[in-house]
Amino acid sequence: MKKKSVNLITAVGVLVVLSGAYVGVKTYVAKQEAADTESAEEENPEIISIASADVKSIKFVIDKKEVTFEKNGDSWVKSDETDFPVDQDKIDTLVSSLNSIKAERTLENVEDASEYELDQPENTITVTTEDGETTVIQLGMENDSTSQEYIDLNEDSSTVYVVSNSTFSSFEGTLYDFAKSGVFPTVDSSTVSKISVEGKDSSYVVEKDENNFWNITDDGETEKADSAKATSLASALSSMAYASYVNYNCAKDELSQYGLDKPYAEITVDYQEEVEKESTDDENEAENGDEEVSEASGDENQADENADSETDGSESLDEDADSETDGNESSDEDADSETDGNESLDEDVDVADTEDSEAVENENTDETADDNVEAEDTDVTESDDEAGVETADTESAESSEDAEEDSEPETEMVDRELVIQVGDQSSDGGRYVRVNDSNEIYTISEDSLDTFLGKTNADFWDLTVSYLSANNLDTLDVNYGGEDYIVNVSRETSEDENVETSDNETEDENTTDSTSSDVADGNDVEGNAADDNTSSGDLTGEDTENTDDSSSTASTTSSTSVTLSYTLNGKDLDSTTFTTFYNKLINMTAQKRLTDEFKSNEDPEMTVKFTDIDGNEMEVEYYSYDTNYYAAVINKKVYLVNKMTVKEMFNAYETMVNGETETEAIATPTAEAEK
Repeated sequence: MKKKSVNLITAVGVLVVLSGAYVGVKTYVAKQEAADTESAEEENPEIISIASADVKSIKFVIDKKEVTFEKNGDSWVKSDETDFPVDQDKIDTLVSSLNSIKAERTLENVEDASEYELDQPENTITVTTEDGETTVIQLGMENDSTSQEYIDLNEDSSTVYVVSNSTFSSFEGTLYDFAKSGVFPTVDSSTVSKISVEGKDSSYVVEKDENNFWNITDDGETEKADSAKATSLASALSSMAYASYVNYNCAKDELSQYGLDKPYAEITVDYQEEVEKESTDDENEAENGDEEVSEASGDENQADENADSETDGSESLDEDADSETDGNESSDEDADSETDGNESLDEDVDVADTEDSEAVENENTDETADDNVEAEDTDVTESDDEAGVETADTESAESSEDAEEDSEPETEMVDRELVIQVGDQSSDGGRYVRVNDSNEIYTISEDSLDTFLGKTNADFWDLTVSYLSANNLDTLDVNYGGEDYIVNVSRETSEDENVETSDNETEDENTTDSTSSDVADGNDVEGNAADDNTSSGDLTGEDTENTDDSSSTASTTSSTSVTLSYTLNGKDLDSTTFTTFYNKLINMTAQKRLTDEFKSNEDPEMTVKFTDIDGNEMEVEYYSYDTNYYAAVINKKVYLVNKMTVKEMFNAYETMVNGETETEAIATPTAEAEK
């Protein structure tokens, strides 16, 4: 027992010692951390602390010139040029960077300031506060290896401070880095209708026609443009932006500095912009709205007056039971006076009045007549009152909704013109530009401008050799291998009615079979590509054109279909073989187009003449050009087409004429000769 007591006392003692040790260690750690913090503060003392709100002006060197920005009310201005478009956020950033600056090292008793280039500082920042106190900061040498910079304060170079070289980075740049620049005009590419470029090296005009197709104009002659290229050109306007701000108020005699007195190029864009529609009826609409509200309020007051009138009528019945008829008449008159033509209310009141009258007549001598009449009239009064108020409230709500709708601004599309004058190359890798005769000069990157410059009409030529939808074809004359063939197109129109359909589905008994497997590019030309601006297309196997007249919920439908059939030199022609050949013919796309005049000593290997249903003609001649190309000539335009592409079309033609499969046609003597 004694031994156990001794052990317990020992354990308690150990626990006390351990607890004391823990407290001691914790206290030591806390003191050490406080000491380290104090040491760090001593090592990195705060050397500049200027509250932003206290700063009146700040002066520093920009482009080797001293520039002063001073506070004018709540805004910063350039002291010697108050019209200068100061970037307020940029100057605020400068000022806030001076709120607290700490030194990473302090060098005392410096004898030669030139060691740190403080005898000829890179920049000198002078900050003046509202109370007239001035702080001067001189920036000296930068140590690239340590990413530090040497500075002194108030021109006392005996003490030099070492700070991070990013501390004063916001003071670097050109004057226009501290200017609020404009924004390049926003252009919705979908509204662009014309782009014209006049330049020293190139000129061209691309423009949309009345059918919204792009065309290229050259020497007064207009032809179809490559839609993808023209659209890409218009889209480039949406992403165009200024690179740098150069001059906010350039005088005419200063334009030559930027090569804008005689621009390198001028880009003119016609487009549309959505703007709020100006209306002269705004005040009238507002007045009308007030009148409606007033009328609604009047209705409400009138309803209250009528309700009071009915109550008075009821009281009249109570006072004189023998005057029930008069009271009823009064009630009827009050009911008839309900506002805004509340017919339903009049009907309700009339019914109630009839009941009142019958009750009085049947119980003329009964003492309870007064009570019955009073109760009935009270119900009518309450009903009329509620109905009148409800009507007024409804009309008031409708008036408010109408006012809200009227308050929404109407918009309209207005024509705009954007003119970009392009000048000399700038030091930032762009070119100087002036927009819409503005006095402001900017730069735009050459990459952005190259989209428009250095191009000619030829860069926008459409390379589709020939295109005419079979739905608009009347005859096709072909000369090949010294033989002439004529394909004639016939059309038969039929209508189908009372075709059973299910909801959200329309069935067409005039079937249109799946497209031929041997077609080019898989594009649909059936009835959808009659315009010359469509570049490619295919025909369906049955060559039918269908027009459905149906609704998603109708149980019946009517359908009109046009069936195309073909003859070759007067004999029926299989539609599939014609479709295969014709698709290869109209989907012919060139690799390039010649600008020089083309003359051949040989006759064309194939001549194709299209005649449409309106009698318009188009002729294409195919010549062997070299080992890689055929020359397709149409209206003096020369297209170079891959030779294999043309030979595939020749083979499809032979298949159509000979009635053979395409595989067999390849082995024919004519086809072999073409190889």
